[in-house]
Amino acid sequence: MPKDQSIALYTIFHLNLAFSSIENERHGEVVKLCYWPLLELAQDGIALGLEMTASTLEAIKAVDPEWVNAFKSLLLLGKCELVASGDSQIIGPLIPAKVNQVNLKLGQDYYQHELGIKPNIAYLNEQAVSAGLLDIYIDEGFEAVVVEWDNPFSHNPDWHPQLLERPQSLVSASGRKIKVIWNHAIAFQKFQRYVHGELTQGDYLNYLLKVLKPGTIAFPVYGSDAEVFDFRPGRYLTEANEITGEWLRVKTLFNAIKEMKKYRWVCPSSLLSLWQPSKPLKLTNAHHPVSVKKQAKYNLCRWGLSGRNDLLLNTLCYKHLASLQIKPNADDNEWRNLCRLWASDLRTHLTNNRYNALKLTTPSSKSPTFAPWIPRADVILDYDAERRRLHIRTPYLYLSLNGNKGLAIDTLAFSSQGFEPIIGTLSHGYFDHISYGADFYSNHLLLERFRDRDRVADLNRVEYQLGELDGCLVIFCKQSLNSGGLIKWYKLDNESLYTGFCFEDSHRPEASVRLGFMTLLDCEQRAWYQTRLGGHQDEFFQITDDMDQGAAVSSIVSSSSALGATNGTISFGSKTRGIHISWNPANCAALPMISSKKINNQYLNRLWFSLAEADETLKSGGHLLNFLLCITPTMRPCHV
Repeated sequence: MPKDQSIALYTIFHLNLAFSSIENERHGEVVKLCYWPLLELAQDGIALGLEMTASTLEAIKAVDPEWVNAFKSLLLLGKCELVASGDSQIIGPLIPAKVNQVNLKLGQDYYQHELGIKPNIAYLNEQAVSAGLLDIYIDEGFEAVVVEWDNPFSHNPDWHPQLLERPQSLVSASGRKIKVIWNHAIAFQKFQRYVHGELTQGDYLNYLLKVLKPGTIAFPVYGSDAEVFDFRPGRYLTEANEITGEWLRVKTLFNAIKEMKKYRWVCPSSLLSLWQPSKPLKLTNAHHPVSVKKQAKYNLCRWGLSGRNDLLLNTLCYKHLASLQIKPNADDNEWRNLCRLWASDLRTHLTNNRYNALKLTTPSSKSPTFAPWIPRADVILDYDAERRRLHIRTPYLYLSLNGNKGLAIDTLAFSSQGFEPIIGTLSHGYFDHISYGADFYSNHLLLERFRDRDRVADLNRVEYQLGELDGCLVIFCKQSLNSGGLIKWYKLDNESLYTGFCFEDSHRPEASVRLGFMTLLDCEQRAWYQTRLGGHQDEFFQITDDMDQGAAVSSIVSSSSALGATNGTISFGSKTRGIHISWNPANCAALPMISSKKINNQYLNRLWFSLAEADETLKSGGHLLNFLLCITPTMRPCHV
């Protein structure tokens, strides 16, 4: 078969010595067992792509500098290629644009220093991608990115399966284009099953025959971890204790494929010659604003809200970022340290030794104090004792709070929106559907505790108190919940409504911890939202179908997604009106979630924040941080 008619097969092996469950003392063992076999394959004529962060390359050099020399020699001979991923493996859609930008630059500089090259193809860390993040890669000069095919394809019903057969183009948040080389989760999991002895070589080759349809030009055989062959990272009890011969199985298969005329092994960069101009693909949508690798348990909450102490870790990272941004002469080492503190592997199956070595500092948590309230003529308070509702009216806003339900918001309206209510409570019976026969409150707390098998909410009968802070009216209440004491408060400052949750017990429970619920009162249309997802600009989404980012994936994975909101803001509304919510992630790096559900001919649109979610990485301990947010009125962006 002529070469131009054979199918180009390619691999991108992900090398990661920062692997959460691998102790630093085992780095030499990993290099010997997992990384040298890759160079041997390349030496034998199997074209390979190897992806690693600068921090992994640095760690390899520390334990086995000869490996780096051998790799550099093979790169010069064109027998393999380096695919970039930055200084550290960070989750771009969870991290501000400046850090994403610096991470790529530091990585490119180190590759140039150690290997004499700057790759033009980048592998997106954990395959987590947003349209805004693509702009960062374009700005840093990358020609193409490696992105998983499976999830975007499942999220975009208009995509044709043939798009997998060659590199395509993706459109970024700014409207620019970047080429994409596909990774394939099912394919690399099938390859792992072969290498682990679950499939025979014949089984695997039959799989290739099945998936490689006539007309296929290129196909990704593997695009995942190198440390899972002849080694086990120690994440799960089900991992085998003693394994050998797996790289031999890889070699045997690859050489067998090499002898088949219908296939040829290629390095990733040669795939770019197969790219053809076509309409660029829009990777994300309102229901999936961020795409992540593999199955649904791998979502942003995995690195944002679970692990040993994700909330505190991310908060400290934002705090360090804030200090660097105002420091006039912050050097590369300081930025590098921040990137490495934001590394994804510190947030999953991290070992005790590595976690303790972080020596995290817990921010002080003080209960808020307020001066006595001195009545003012422009602030009108009216308490309905029979219904236990407190109504507050100023020239700027109207707020009604429910004393029977922990001062949940009954109604909030702003003067600039004609005092038409925007968020509040949809009472029991509002929706004529038994499945939604409940009250849908705004600005309350809800914990679902897994070990205790119960729900804790702050929707209890309370007595409100008045105070003053910065010359503004404050309304607050105190509660003793099964999870500990809570102070909830509101501050009214012109058209800004501040609200805070202060926990007396800062110990993070083994629970999903959700708070600050915002229920839109206009139920005639689906909601829209706008936020930032790792890039320099906000991304706007109009919801078109049912979605619920807080829906559990399984009995141990409590949520299906979240929004990075990487500048600490999100706008949420329906029709032309909405609310703009802001908070400081350097105080509490909470993540917002959104749901929209059609009920008969109406829509239940809600937003809330999470401080903790569960998956298999969640460990006991961790910190629960106080959360403060600000609500102001906004309008739907006119350009969308």
